[in-house]
Amino acid sequence: MNPAPFTPKPSRDLGELVTTVFQAWRQAGVAFLVLRNYEHLPHDVGNDIDVLVRPAQLAQAEELMVQAAGDAGSQLHNRAEFSPVSFLFHHPDTLQQIQFDLFYNQQWRGFDLLSADAVLDRRINRGLFSIPHPVHEAITDLLTRLIFHGYVKENYKQFILATARAEPARMEAAIAGIFGAGLAAQLMRAIVAGQWNDVEACFIPMRRQLIWRRALGQPWRTLRSILRDYRRFFRRLIRPPGMTIALIGPDGCGKSTAADRLTERLVHTFRPDKNLRVHWKPAVFLKQRRAARPPTTNPHGQPARNALVSLLYLGYHWMEYLLGGWLHFLPVRFRSGLVLIDRYYYDFAVDPKRYRLRVSAALVRCLFCLVPQPDLVFLLDAPSEVLQARKAEVPMAETQRQREAYRELIARLPNARLISADQPLEQVVTEMARHTLKFMTARQRARGG
Repeated sequence: MNPAPFTPKPSRDLGELVTTVFQAWRQAGVAFLVLRNYEHLPHDVGNDIDVLVRPAQLAQAEELMVQAAGDAGSQLHNRAEFSPVSFLFHHPDTLQQIQFDLFYNQQWRGFDLLSADAVLDRRINRGLFSIPHPVHEAITDLLTRLIFHGYVKENYKQFILATARAEPARMEAAIAGIFGAGLAAQLMRAIVAGQWNDVEACFIPMRRQLIWRRALGQPWRTLRSILRDYRRFFRRLIRPPGMTIALIGPDGCGKSTAADRLTERLVHTFRPDKNLRVHWKPAVFLKQRRAARPPTTNPHGQPARNALVSLLYLGYHWMEYLLGGWLHFLPVRFRSGLVLIDRYYYDFAVDPKRYRLRVSAALVRCLFCLVPQPDLVFLLDAPSEVLQARKAEVPMAETQRQREAYRELIARLPNARLISADQPLEQVVTEMARHTLKFMTARQRARGG
């Protein structure tokens, strides 16, 4: 029987953290508002909070937030510069994770949509925090996905429709300030009629009008904004906020199951739609053939290749690892995703017989030092008797040899962690999650956050 999936439980720690941050901002005079999903704050906290601040107060808001989070017992483990600046915190004891997205402008590719100052000037005070004026909230909800991806989020449609019918003149005037009177009238007619297909069909004309109007009306400001956007892009490319984790170990250590659970435990740090799960290596060549290959049940059942063919085979896979690391892994890390790999190239050195190779472990280490390295490597280890009871595909002596080889391997890797797989699954996953968040916290501190 498969164990029940991990479900993150609500924690008052997050509510206390949000309250502490909001109070710090208010006491310091930082103008801010919660853009959406604010109905049950601060007691019922989701996995992320979208906050708008004035551009001139962004640095102050960030400094106060990090300090207040520390006072509440949480640690900053990631900072990513997207269109907002994303900050991820966790509590080291409970491992509860939360994300604050600080918006200081509302733009598409460097072209201004709504002015942050204008939205904040009309904010509605709710005590601990403020919320947008309904017209500004409806326009923000409309543009959040529409101009970027060509669709309107389903759970935003009812509020957009209600606001458009309640304040049509104000909403049309605000849209006209962005896209012009003609397109604004067309959008409003479609919204009021609930014709969302027609609304979504406007996203290309919206982009054209936005570029044209901003380039002509505010040329220098738009140019500076675009250059800042590219600078943000390249900073994230050089220091991507995502990470790569490899799970290694002998057969029977539970790599696949532990990998599934680890992504669940880190769901509030790495969104599933941004992640990449990989078995052994990235698939760059012969993808369909590899997908159709059945699982290995007798890894040592075939004779080894000769020396020349072994070198060619190893070179082919080395090339796939090298290209896949840049073409497949980097884009995931760039968008703050998690690349989670089951096995990876370390198996070539530990178990060359599995791949029918006649090559030295030293050659494998030398060759693969040029391949992008994982940020973390977890060795799942258990007594040989336990591994054999779970999966007896190789003799006991081979299982013992592999255990020793894996232990020798990770002794040379500064980013490797030994995890006992001879314990309940939840403890295995909790230990890996704790190491992951601790690593990210140290990395963020080294980056100056």
